[in-house]
Amino acid sequence: MDNLKNLHNRETSDTSYDHVLKYTSIFGGVQGLKMLISMVRVKLTAYILGGWGMGLITAYNTVSEFLSKASNMGIPLNATRQTSALFENGTEEQIAHQVMVIRTWVLWSAILSVLICLFFSPIISYFFFEHDWHRWPVVMLTSLVAVSNIIAEGECAILKGLRQVRKVAVIETILALGTLLCTIPLYYIFGIRGVILGLIACGFLAAIVHFFFSLPLVSYKVQPLSYRTFLEGLPLIKVGIPYVLAGVANSCLQMVIVAIILAHHTQAELGHYNAGWALMFGYAGLVFLALESDYFPRLSSVSNDKLRMNETINQQIDVCALILTPLLILLVVFMPFVLELLFEREFLVVEGMATLAVFYPFLRCLALPMGYSVLAKGHSIVFLVLEVCYDVFFGLLIWWCYNAFGLVGAGMALSVGALYDVVIYFLYCHFRYGFVFRRSTLLFCIGQFICLLVAVEYCYLVSPSVEEKYTAGVIAFVVASILSLWQLVHRSDCAKCLMRKLKRRG
Repeated sequence: MDNLKNLHNRETSDTSYDHVLKYTSIFGGVQGLKMLISMVRVKLTAYILGGWGMGLITAYNTVSEFLSKASNMGIPLNATRQTSALFENGTEEQIAHQVMVIRTWVLWSAILSVLICLFFSPIISYFFFEHDWHRWPVVMLTSLVAVSNIIAEGECAILKGLRQVRKVAVIETILALGTLLCTIPLYYIFGIRGVILGLIACGFLAAIVHFFFSLPLVSYKVQPLSYRTFLEGLPLIKVGIPYVLAGVANSCLQMVIVAIILAHHTQAELGHYNAGWALMFGYAGLVFLALESDYFPRLSSVSNDKLRMNETINQQIDVCALILTPLLILLVVFMPFVLELLFEREFLVVEGMATLAVFYPFLRCLALPMGYSVLAKGHSIVFLVLEVCYDVFFGLLIWWCYNAFGLVGAGMALSVGALYDVVIYFLYCHFRYGFVFRRSTLLFCIGQFICLLVAVEYCYLVSPSVEEKYTAGVIAFVVASILSLWQLVHRSDCAKCLMRKLKRRG
């Protein structure tokens, strides 16, 4: 039975600074837990299956991700945007009908993924499995993973649009643990044959868990043979296809980077680059998961109100910088220990790249809140153009920097590329949507950037002694933490209330 009547409550309608801080922190914790579980899973998988098994998992994952991206047509992103807009201004009947349209199109896209896999499976088998055409039946099994993932993404988009942020956080936690519990026993029992079974089990688990949380809100209804439903869902596709093309362009960029590295170096060098990239992306994920799950639905619902949209973007930038900067400074100070803990001793060669790339997640936490405003407005063609321009710029940049300075140059390219993103998205959002940085937000971000710059300067670039390194790192961390606390006290109602209570007791 539908429970749409109970959706509008204090929590789902809250857009305050405390709400942003709360759920950015929650999703940051969830991402941290996912990183720890992933580290355990990777180490156990490597022990049970070895390098060949790890490569096989990568191959199957690549195939299933390709099928998902090639067939979902950007539906999840636009489903979140449209559902969120209806949540703000629509009726229960309109929401239920829109969810039915979304689920119907998700079903069609799932069927499309099976057809794509059926057509391409012999080709994939040939290129992925040592020129063996006869592995196509096994490749076809990856379509089950793709179907499950597409359905799970559709249900997750509905939950995000209906502001069920807490449920999304719970789902992410369950799936992080469930992936570990599903895969490791299958790998141990079946060996290499357990790889595809583990992926299918994880896919089914994702779909089941999402249905468990979404079906009590809106019962499952689809109309796959309805021409009217087909027409009503076309806007999802028209807006979504440029988004898919932007993803394709980004995939091409990643292949170009691989080609640049392998042109003059070995697979080991590529592995080192991937380790540095994964470290920066993992740290960025501490706040970026909240952008997709909580921030984007809120931004979509106020996209027609210039003042509220401006405030929402500034709030999110505030909170991201507040949480992320002190953690990035700690990463810079303890970089060698982090690399040895997460990888192996040989990956210490990545220290220079990772340290200079530490500005990447900081600058992305400024760029992405502005970038999501383009998607919230439904201007997907503009998003495609901006992303392709970034891909071209970054591709040329990393080609020059890597050839000139190696891995250190790759780290420089990541940070400069992120700075380019900030400038371009600010200029576009300022002149098109009237976005401006709030004065307090701008000063706070400049202060945090200076602290991060000092940490990189004195912990890496000037080659200090151990005492100087830790002294400079501690000073930068303390100042960044004080700035974060100052911002928290001035912006958060909960923090203000706590300070008043402390003053009374004092």
